[in-house]
Amino acid sequence: MGFQLARLLTIDKHDVTVIESDQNQVDHIDYSLDVSTVTGNAQDVLVLQQLGVSEADLFIASTGNDEVNLIAATTAKGLGAKTVVARVENRIYNESDILYETIMGIDYIISPQALTAHETVNYIKNPGMIATESFARGRVQMLQIQVTKAPHAPEGSLQDIPLPQGVLIGVISRAGKAHIPHGGSHIKEKDTVMLLGSKEGINEAKRLFQGVEVRNQNVVIMGGSRTGLNLAQILEKDDYNVTLLEWNMQRCNELASELKKTKVVCRDATSRMSLEQEHIDKTDLFVAATHDDERNILASVLAKEVGAKRTIAIVHQPDFAPLVRKLGIDHAVTPRSCIANRILKLTSQAHSQSLAMLEDGQIEVLEFKLNENHALLNTPISDIKFPKGSLIGAILRSDTLIIPKGFDAFQAEDTVIVIVNEKSIDSIRKQFQS
Repeated sequence: MGFQLARLLTIDKHDVTVIESDQNQVDHIDYSLDVSTVTGNAQDVLVLQQLGVSEADLFIASTGNDEVNLIAATTAKGLGAKTVVARVENRIYNESDILYETIMGIDYIISPQALTAHETVNYIKNPGMIATESFARGRVQMLQIQVTKAPHAPEGSLQDIPLPQGVLIGVISRAGKAHIPHGGSHIKEKDTVMLLGSKEGINEAKRLFQGVEVRNQNVVIMGGSRTGLNLAQILEKDDYNVTLLEWNMQRCNELASELKKTKVVCRDATSRMSLEQEHIDKTDLFVAATHDDERNILASVLAKEVGAKRTIAIVHQPDFAPLVRKLGIDHAVTPRSCIANRILKLTSQAHSQSLAMLEDGQIEVLEFKLNENHALLNTPISDIKFPKGSLIGAILRSDTLIIPKGFDAFQAEDTVIVIVNEKSIDSIRKQFQS
């Protein structure tokens, strides 16, 4: 998780230092990432002092040990770090996070399991919706959705889609690869598209990409992990019919004592016979939420074959996410990505140019405010040479949202939303910051 955070933060051009006690890991980070590394223990106040942590804008403790993270974050805060974050796994710390934050001075205590459960619930309640964000004081909306109905004929392309006024398609993702489209691009079922525009326009546009509305009322969860338990607790409060499958009898008894409405069944969900006996063919949604990626993927594929309408797999290794989609599983939720996106939102509060990252940093959404002396003012957009792999997504002028065309020109005090791939981020920043 620390590696994933460091990678995404360097893509966003932050100055990153990684503290790691394992020399083999340090060597791997040095080889793979453009970051500074220090071999040492982040609990050691002398190590943090020598690193000048008092000057840090953000300190993140993301080891696999809760106590190490809490002590390191508290120490960094005491030394003067502006914002500190601690990752925790134990429910004791997570359920009393406000108290621990107050006592220990930690700004944010973040649980990967809780974030993963909430993202999964968001998908369950809004089938096909991957992510949603708002930019430019809430005037510009971004929506990532899964395509369940191609919006044009097989021989058609983007230019044939009757999008509402004030909406554009900013990104198309297929099998984990994201690209910024052009008028001749095609959209297929199971693609993910990113829509950008006004809230009203996007609500109208998303119907073009999705078929019959799905209602996930009957949900089966495999795995009594903390994520599985959190997920069941949230869903049963909203009157979903929830069944939780867990193979360990002791864990089943613990789950049964904590859950009020969920049906807990002691059964191995990686067995086809078990899935058939639990009538998975009548399930609206099957979620595989164990700690084992291979078991989650296998069970999701089996559940789909047995007849589950939709399946979600929790995968801890981000590289597995594209594979999951190729196997016919409807959606993958990655805890590392959940916590990374949360951290990136914290960094964007101080680094406001960066608004969102898609597909683990392949695409970034940036915001720029143009002053009265900016070099790009009063020139038609079609006459400006922007880097390949970039798209002017929207212009906010006072309270007016403009989805620009080639003849539009920037004016002083415009807020400009730019969609750009990771290869062109430096070039587009230089162009708008000049």
